Amino acid sequence: MRQDPIPTAVADRLSAAARRLRDARRTALDRVAVAETEWEYADRTWSWPAGEAMTYFRELAPGEREVLDGLIADLDGLGEAESADGPRADSGAEIVGIGTGRVAVAIPGSAREGESESADADPLVAKLARYGPSAEMGDGRPQNRRERRIWSAVESHPFLPVLDDGSGGDWIAMPRADVPPDEPVREEALERVRAALAPHRDRFHFDELKPENVGAYRGRYWIVDYGRPAGDPLFVDPPGEPSETDPNANDPTETDPNASENPQDRSHKS
Repeated sequence: MRQDPIPTAVADRLSAAARRLRDARRTALDRVAVAETEWEYADRTWSWPAGEAMTYFRELAPGEREVLDGLIADLDGLGEAESADGPRADSGAEIVGIGTGRVAVAIPGSAREGESESADADPLVAKLARYGPSAEMGDGRPQNRRERRIWSAVESHPFLPVLDDGSGGDWIAMPRADVPPDEPVREEALERVRAALAPHRDRFHFDELKPENVGAYRGRYWIVDYGRPAGDPLFVDPPGEPSETDPNANDPTETDPNASENPQDRSHKS
């Protein structure tokens, strides 16, 4: 499952794009900032520069789209340079997902010139962190850092592997899974991932177990988004307590000391 790290030329472009992405959202929010930035919901106080209207919270701000278009052109340009002697075998870079804190961009294999030619080389996705005034409201860097930490500690199914990352959580790279599972097998996929997550109930927030966060990769179903801490109140039931024979029942590594990082309400997609 291991692959070569993201080549330097690609990593540099991802890091630069992530910084510009945060600057663009911050600038756009400054332009629409309102005086009343706080509101109450679910017994909590929430804050966003544009207030309860939450402008640019779920959708891309105008400047963000331009940054992403530039990144896609850069990645495709790298791929064209590497495939100048023959036709490209893969599709180009593209946006494959937009969340409140991160944007997922497919990295074409032809742009990863540093990788060895191997049948094990999978299509990859980079999750670029967006700007937010706090970890719980739009800042994607804590999510990236947390997914990196979890994968480094577990390195096993059902957590989709984190293969490389940028400084400070600017971006992480993962295999590209087919998300969500096809409708006929969707419930089965969710149940399989739910069962596989049972030993990790202290690492994973089970509100995040939903079709858009589960994907097929190498013949198995994986959780593709696990950056939300498990310490928040749950709106769905996690698996039951482990049995006395569960080898992970008393594993101290299952407790995440950073559980307070990046709490989110269920009404906000991570």
